[in-house]
Amino acid sequence: MKYYKLLTMLALGAAWAFPVACTDKFEEMEDHIPSWLNSNIYDYLQKRGDCNYYIRLIDDCGYTDAMKVSGSNTLFFSNDASFERFFQENEMGYRRYEDLPYSFKMMLLKIGTIPYSQLLERLSLSDRGQITFRRTTDFEVEDTIPVVAADKLPDSKFFAPYRRAGKPIKLLSDATKWTLVQFFPDVMEGKRITDDDFSFVTGIPREAEDASLFANKIIQKDIVCQNGYLHELEDVLVPPENMAAYIRSNGNVSRFNSLMDRFACPVFYKRDENGDSIFQTRYFNQSPAYAFTEFNGTNAPGLLYFDPGWNLYQPKGGNSNQPGYETDMGCMFVPTNEAMDRFLSADGEGSDFFEAFGSWDNVPDNIAADIVANHQKYSFLSSLPSRFNDIKDEAGYEMEVSKENIVDKFVGRNGVVYVTDKVFTPLDYRTVMGPAKIDSLNSIFNQAMVDAQFVYYLRSLKSTYQFFITPNEYMTDYVDPVAKSYASTNYQCKLDFNLTAQNTVAATATRTSDGEVIMDNGFPLGTNGVVSNSGILKNRLEDILNCQTLVTASNEDFAAARAAGQEYFITKGYAPIRITADNKISGAGNETPLSITKVYNKENGNAYLIDGILQNTTTSIYDVLSTRDEFKEFYDMCALLGIFVNNPTTSTVAPGRKVKFLNQYHYTVYVPTNEAIRGAQEKGWIPTVAQIENEGDLSVRDSLENVMERFVRYHFQDNSVFVKGEQVEDEAYLTSTINENTNKFYPIYVTNRGGSVTLSSEADHALGKVTAHVLTNGNAYNLMTRDLTLNNSDKEKATTIEAYTYAVIQQIDQVLMFDRPSGDSKQN
Repeated sequence: MKYYKLLTMLALGAAWAFPVACTDKFEEMEDHIPSWLNSNIYDYLQKRGDCNYYIRLIDDCGYTDAMKVSGSNTLFFSNDASFERFFQENEMGYRRYEDLPYSFKMMLLKIGTIPYSQLLERLSLSDRGQITFRRTTDFEVEDTIPVVAADKLPDSKFFAPYRRAGKPIKLLSDATKWTLVQFFPDVMEGKRITDDDFSFVTGIPREAEDASLFANKIIQKDIVCQNGYLHELEDVLVPPENMAAYIRSNGNVSRFNSLMDRFACPVFYKRDENGDSIFQTRYFNQSPAYAFTEFNGTNAPGLLYFDPGWNLYQPKGGNSNQPGYETDMGCMFVPTNEAMDRFLSADGEGSDFFEAFGSWDNVPDNIAADIVANHQKYSFLSSLPSRFNDIKDEAGYEMEVSKENIVDKFVGRNGVVYVTDKVFTPLDYRTVMGPAKIDSLNSIFNQAMVDAQFVYYLRSLKSTYQFFITPNEYMTDYVDPVAKSYASTNYQCKLDFNLTAQNTVAATATRTSDGEVIMDNGFPLGTNGVVSNSGILKNRLEDILNCQTLVTASNEDFAAARAAGQEYFITKGYAPIRITADNKISGAGNETPLSITKVYNKENGNAYLIDGILQNTTTSIYDVLSTRDEFKEFYDMCALLGIFVNNPTTSTVAPGRKVKFLNQYHYTVYVPTNEAIRGAQEKGWIPTVAQIENEGDLSVRDSLENVMERFVRYHFQDNSVFVKGEQVEDEAYLTSTINENTNKFYPIYVTNRGGSVTLSSEADHALGKVTAHVLTNGNAYNLMTRDLTLNNSDKEKATTIEAYTYAVIQQIDQVLMFDRPSGDSKQN
């Protein structure tokens, strides 16, 4: 019964210790040991006759007694044939057992020793019964401390002092414990790793019940001895390096490694017994469980997603039930040198990188960090070959990787490295943002995208953009629309943008009249003419970006529209811009057109470099209608009806007057000629201003005003229609006059083609008639306006744009009537 209990404990994987003092008890029980139960671990290996190298290993490391009597262990071992193969094939130059250093022998023994006895099935589980993908062993990181020659140190500015000194240093690849990677049947089933996944990653075939450590097959498992379990490996268990060390040692990926090593630092670990410093290699990273963001008071030049050298790598950190390292490991996709060179070439995918930098050595640290990080995956289990079709980068976008892209694989102690034939460009650089992020000559615009939070729009692959980037040298002469509303011309200014030492955007204000820098502490936007308030700057940068971002159906549609003669386009922020056939571009407020100097084709559209800022107009609808004689009759009606208002609230005000019923959108205002309006009045279709003003009966007056207001509102239409704008055929656009029978707004039907715009009113459309034409024989068409609302009840104290309305004013040759007038009677 005693031995029945003993074997049951072994089968359950229980910890079982025999102290030396119990030797006599062993002797007493020898006659009762079953024939199938092997003696102690040492004697079993010795009696086999084919484990002589392993016996020597145990003896030389001083573990003879431990393997004979004391304790309870699980041991992964290899036979003599495995050692002979190792001596023939290893790259370390060890050609016979006598060549092995003591530290290497200690590593071979301890890395395969687990300090409690467990069946392979039980090794697949943690102490609390959870699937265990990786586990630690008896090996301690200080059991072998490499001495690294100066020329073999990571080539980073942080290691530079040690490289220049030319002396070797004691350097751990990481100061955390090494782990074994367990491809055991229960682990593979529990982690949903398929046989094909295993075979692809390790390069060895697998049958249903096969088990492996790393890519080392277990050829005999669950050998039962009196003081533990043994599992025989096909090859000598030389633990693979971590991901970082493998990448550094693989000459075929040296380009990538040179980028990665920029973020490596020698972090002091401890002093040894001789007083020599021992360092560990750390990489700047932002991982939740092992972040490293500054070194000796210096902030990181860039952050990787995780430290590729961290032995105990874990995606998010552990919990009370299971350490995080047991559940998963990291993964990296590392391009070959050939792939890196092909990418960074004049006709490669990274042609804009090539244009900006010329070589990988010249790529700035922050961009190098982005590139390296984009090749990192927090989870190997989410990056299995069987999941390549669905794999996304850590920003959540498709990586577009296939097995055909993988030219080599490596299973390390903290993750898997896939060597690839392609570079996986970070999303931001594949999109229209790329030229701004890549080239330091566009750094103000790059920071503007961040400050104004435009990156969230521009990195979308579901939209197509035409994005106009202004290089640093041209980020000047922005006419500030808020300052333009100030009564004092001293504060009506232009802004010249610049980057501060803290890499934030600031601006210097110059007077619009004489260009002098404002040196007056009364300037509402800043101090001594310098605008540094982040809220104000974000507001203006957003205004610029809204005007320089065009959303299109596709690049092809945009090109086709231009080829068909379209010149006017509506941007993301509803601002109108004009692009002519000779690649000149202007906003509504530019005095002279700008030039498009460079075009980049990106995955979500085109990016363009332009030699200035696309300036919005500061002219309102009121400004145009109230100052031009050809609009007098229409303006007089608007004025009588109180359509133009400036009713400040407790927190907002208009710089001047604005149309009270328009929202933050883009509109068209159709203004009939004075003659057309007077003709309609003579026919009795609409009342005159004098008729209303002279009407003494208030009820009649109200009725006449209602007729006039519905007439006027019918000339305010949603959507800006430009001569040489978007070509449409009989397109219905809603007006601001509501149909009181249907409670829907009346439409106007627009045809825009060949530089001619014709309109059909609701009344005429049913009869197939054209009602009016936009007149292009003068300068009363395509007049661009913007009504603003500012952020203070006192415009002299306003600092930001609160809201806005864009509108284009078009003069037409006839009035628009939403219903059919009868005879000369007044419209009802």
